[in-house]
Amino acid sequence: MLGILTGIGLMTINNIGNDAQALWTYYDGKSSKEFILRRQLFHVSVISACSFIGRLCSGIGSDFLVKKLKTSRFWCLVAASSLFLIAQILALSIRNPHYLWLLSSISGLAYGALFGVCPSLVVDAFGVSGFALNWGVMMLGPVTWGNVLNIVYGRVFDAHSKILENGERLCSEGIACYRDAYLATFAVSLLAVAVSLWSVRHDNKVRKAREEEESRAHLA
Repeated sequence: MLGILTGIGLMTINNIGNDAQALWTYYDGKSSKEFILRRQLFHVSVISACSFIGRLCSGIGSDFLVKKLKTSRFWCLVAASSLFLIAQILALSIRNPHYLWLLSSISGLAYGALFGVCPSLVVDAFGVSGFALNWGVMMLGPVTWGNVLNIVYGRVFDAHSKILENGERLCSEGIACYRDAYLATFAVSLLAVAVSLWSVRHDNKVRKAREEEESRAHLA
């Protein structure tokens, strides 16, 4: 889950500049390089700010779910997966670059929410004593899926691009420049939502069995 979801997020984070360039070039062929660069930097800032908000809300929210509502912390993972799914739908729908901030903001929120709750999930599953090793192993997932999905995006974008005289690649086909890449991440996002919902069910089942066992031990 950590691997595929961070892979989805990193694909957008690393390529939001290409999304902006493709949409603005198609939407307004007279847009200058300086203008497009400013728009690209704007989206990077939006992702960064929203990632911070997502981490903050997810960390506090997961503790609230466990301590106050007495329910599974995995609901935060469901929320992150759902946000990623919404982001992919937006990426496949937005043709006007003025609305591209919706993709960058929701992707940032989802990415932040994911990293805000995953360390707690690792501690709950494996304990505190081996956290450093377990979290290090978990981080192999983002390394793998981040590269895989970025390669997918690169292959799709390059297939629709032309090489300019200065060696730069330019795609002026708008959403068609990267649409196929987001179709792939949309399918992965659906899988992530399904697995996260199953995780909630499984976690509730395990916690209920543990409580029943503790109750029987107390009565004994």
